[in-house]
Amino acid sequence: MTDAIDLALVDNTSQRLPCVLILDGSLSMDGPPIIELNAGLRILEEELKKDDIASQRVQLLVIRLGGRDKVEVLCDWTDAMSFSSPIVEANGSTPLGAAVRLGLTKIEEQKARYRANGITYNRPWLFMLTDGEPTDTGWEQAAAECQEAEKKGKVVVFCIAAGAAEMSKLERFSTRKPVRLDGLKFKELFVWLSQSAKSGSVATQGTNAQLAPPTDWMQVPTA
Repeated sequence: MTDAIDLALVDNTSQRLPCVLILDGSLSMDGPPIIELNAGLRILEEELKKDDIASQRVQLLVIRLGGRDKVEVLCDWTDAMSFSSPIVEANGSTPLGAAVRLGLTKIEEQKARYRANGITYNRPWLFMLTDGEPTDTGWEQAAAECQEAEKKGKVVVFCIAAGAAEMSKLERFSTRKPVRLDGLKFKELFVWLSQSAKSGSVATQGTNAQLAPPTDWMQVPTA
């Protein structure tokens, strides 16, 4: 797989926006939530492929957490133009700490590949979505490492809470507050992510990207 990743950087020397998607595939996501999540992933694929620049510049890596404290890479680093949305299955627990630590490691490895191949890149995005709370031992340290990486400018972290996700624990992973998904609006969420990634892909290295407003999928408190 590493050879294929390196070959993609040789064939396509465009500036990159690396995005890691950490997706909850625990048992609590079974039924309509996992169906809508997978539909949202297909929309993300379609939307990014429609954009000439984003399809060449956005790189995706998908991590599923679930099983018996299991973390797996469903899709290793792939340019959006070659991305095929994986199927996320629902079973097991929520080892969010292990998933985040793997995501951070993958980001640093890919940044090293960019430098080795003379590829410029924007600050990586780490996007995590869960409907529960971390179940693995040591998740607190992983959360602290994630927040520290963000403070040092190594990554931009987006925490999305679905269902009954514990907001106070998600807050520990990022310098910004998590956002709660409104019901099952996974499709709207992934449209927003694709629009934001498009903006991020055209931003000059070292500048700020203008994110799309999350108004049609974000739950807004009324009290």
